[in-house]
Amino acid sequence: MEHGRRLAEARLALSTVKALRLAKRLYSYRELSRATGVPAPMLSRYVTGRSLPSPETAARILEALERLADPRRALAERMAETGGVIDTSVVLTEPLYLLLATLVFVKRFQGLGATRILVPEASGIPLAASLSLELELPFTVARRAQPGLQGWLCSHEAPIFCVPRGVLGRSDRIIIVDDIVETGRTLRALRRLAEGAGARIVAVAALVVVGEEWATVSGIPHVDALISLTKPASRVPGF
Repeated sequence: MEHGRRLAEARLALSTVKALRLAKRLYSYRELSRATGVPAPMLSRYVTGRSLPSPETAARILEALERLADPRRALAERMAETGGVIDTSVVLTEPLYLLLATLVFVKRFQGLGATRILVPEASGIPLAASLSLELELPFTVARRAQPGLQGWLCSHEAPIFCVPRGVLGRSDRIIIVDDIVETGRTLRALRRLAEGAGARIVAVAALVVVGEEWATVSGIPHVDALISLTKPASRVPGF
């Protein structure tokens, strides 16, 4: 019990230092001190590795950084700039936003006993890789392919995703990761892929969830997301 607590505290301190180092690229020590309530000289000691924050200070700094550089706000602001187009690259390509988003999911998924992350190829891979590092779990990329590949397990429905046979097994407890969940078709394919290997899905992480159609289509009732958007109703011609 004591060993587990100390390990968790060490991870928290190291994640906080990493976040501070990334934040220093975007903000001055004065801005960081004002946001966190920690004197600038002490923040400098953390950033340079001369000291590590206590668990209480680390938690306070991370909470302040989440307010200062909120990845949810970054997503919303990018949507405003693009006229409503969802552009997750603002989070996936900025290390500070990506780390802070990852740490949100880490807190939500603690205690699930997950053994592997499953992600469809393309945009969700940066988030899956970041979660893999923080949760210390291997991740598998499900690749778009044609059914019938030798040595591959496939979902056998559009969109078709495949993984090498033997990568997923009955003992696996899987976290599915993607950047956007909207129609639910990709999520359904990944669910059936996991079920085909006898694995169990314990959580789904996404940066953005749109509407509610995905739950019916995928057969998965809940997705942990940074932001949830209401899908605009289809317009009826003549109205």
